[in-house]
Amino acid sequence: MAQIEILQHKGHRFMYLDDYLWMWDTPQEKELQQELADGACGDVLVAGYGLGLLPEYLLKNPKVKSVTTVEKYPEVIEKMKAMSGQIFGELIIGDFFNIDEDKKYDCVIGDIWPDIAAKFLNDYLKFKNKSLKVLKENGIILAWGKEFFEYLNSQKL
Repeated sequence: MAQIEILQHKGHRFMYLDDYLWMWDTPQEKELQQELADGACGDVLVAGYGLGLLPEYLLKNPKVKSVTTVEKYPEVIEKMKAMSGQIFGELIIGDFFNIDEDKKYDCVIGDIWPDIAAKFLNDYLKFKNKSLKVLKENGIILAWGKEFFEYLNSQKL
């Protein structure tokens, strides 16, 4: 069972997952999440709920038909529902890497690695490979740090 703690400071929330600062809602983070949401379309699958920024922004995007989020930790959903009184979109509680591959999506969005750093390239590639299995033909993958990770991968580091 994961220990989830959400602290508030100066009007912003900071989510800790087992004492590791995992997510926050600073203006810069909100901007990055909005950019991901703006690039999405159709039926969207999100890996990781976090503070719910991305699913909320996705539901406001007129190009998005549906939003389904896979969240590994039910404790995250419990905390967020208690804080805000609502959850955005449909939910699958489970590990993204174990989801059924029969249902296909137009867009898969990921933000499930600790940071944008070279040591997390394999985490990104694992996410990308799973995403390709649940994407419709001509679907798109969006991800936090995608351009950086794709560059690293192209350099075969």
